[in-house]
Amino acid sequence: MLGSSPAAAEAEAASATNAYDQSASEVGSVVADTALLVYQEDDHRVRAIESETGLTWNAPSGMIVSGKFTYDTLTGATPNGAIRSRYEQTFVPPRKTRFIGGGLGINPDTHTGASGRYTVAPNQLPVDKGFKDHREAYDLGVTFPLADGLKLSVGGAASSETDFSSYSARASLAKDMWGKNTTLSLGFNYERDGVRPFTGVPRALSYMGDRIVGGAKVKQIYSLVVGVTQVLTPRWLIQLNYSYGDSRGYHTDPYKIFTLVDVDTGDPFFYIYEKRPDRRERSSIYGATKFALGSAVTDASVRWYHDSWGVNAMTYAVSEHAPVGHAGYVEPGLRFYRQTAARFFAPYLGIDVPTPPFVSADSRLSRFRAWTFSLKAGAHLTSRLELYGAAERYVQEGRRFDRSAPGVLAQTDLFNGTRSTSLISGLRYTWR
Repeated sequence: MLGSSPAAAEAEAASATNAYDQSASEVGSVVADTALLVYQEDDHRVRAIESETGLTWNAPSGMIVSGKFTYDTLTGATPNGAIRSRYEQTFVPPRKTRFIGGGLGINPDTHTGASGRYTVAPNQLPVDKGFKDHREAYDLGVTFPLADGLKLSVGGAASSETDFSSYSARASLAKDMWGKNTTLSLGFNYERDGVRPFTGVPRALSYMGDRIVGGAKVKQIYSLVVGVTQVLTPRWLIQLNYSYGDSRGYHTDPYKIFTLVDVDTGDPFFYIYEKRPDRRERSSIYGATKFALGSAVTDASVRWYHDSWGVNAMTYAVSEHAPVGHAGYVEPGLRFYRQTAARFFAPYLGIDVPTPPFVSADSRLSRFRAWTFSLKAGAHLTSRLELYGAAERYVQEGRRFDRSAPGVLAQTDLFNGTRSTSLISGLRYTWR
């Protein structure tokens, strides 16, 4: 039941043959939702275990109040940006020094967390096996009915890790028109991120092991979203959104390094710290459609993305929600993503090539494509209690070999992308 008049909606809910045909946000209800996510990258890389608990109150007045708490732990090994080598490689963090403000930087040689000194065996992907962190995140949102068909939503979020913190505030307006068949929306979000590297902030483009130049950096992000949702028939709706984002400040990853290689042998010669621009503008257009045939719902979407770093991306997604018996459902899904590389991305540079003003070997900025295969399922154990779960497989593919590379690099896998599996289980309870 995707869109209809209130009277038609009530009649259709009363005759529903599957529990999931009914409204998910009944007026006067309180919904508690808790879930657990286990995320694991292949090759014993990053593992995340995340728990999330949320509570939503749909007040009789039409006001909606929601809150969410998230806690997760991350362990494993994360690529540091360097290339594979036929020789053993040793990586050292920047050295302790005084920085502006009179504070003392952390001594990374005695630090037991991520990004300390470590050695990588020959022909292995250079990863920091000391990667370990945890995160706490809070989110609170309120939606107020201001007038007939007009709603204001405001909210805020905060997230804290050992070396990173983020605070955001958001506000949006939504207006229903023409019998609630058309909804116009406008939203704004502000976010402030702070990074405090375990090892201090290294000087960008300096050689590995050089002195730190600070203890913390900040980035600010402003985002704007405008959209329209149109009900075409009681069982078919479409949506179109445009979003723009402008982030300014520290975008460089302080833990990522870059390899300068011997132009004859292709062996690593020096390592330097990466550097990214201090500003990134993003634009995207998102289109989606939902179509119901009985209790089955087809959901399809496409998203175009462009940013000032030269990354262009397309995302295509489709899923099918199918009822199972009176109280259950299954929902298989498929998502395809592809992007171009950032202008300053390179897996390596020759030692005789002048170092550009910006450079990064982070595979997330490279040219690649990715598939996500998913399967969701759920069932109402009682009229108030729901059990649900999901499984996802993510496969990232990129250019692995460059036959024109010098020396041994022509036979070296240069792509540091990932493959991962995610499992989710959750419970939802509704008080009416």
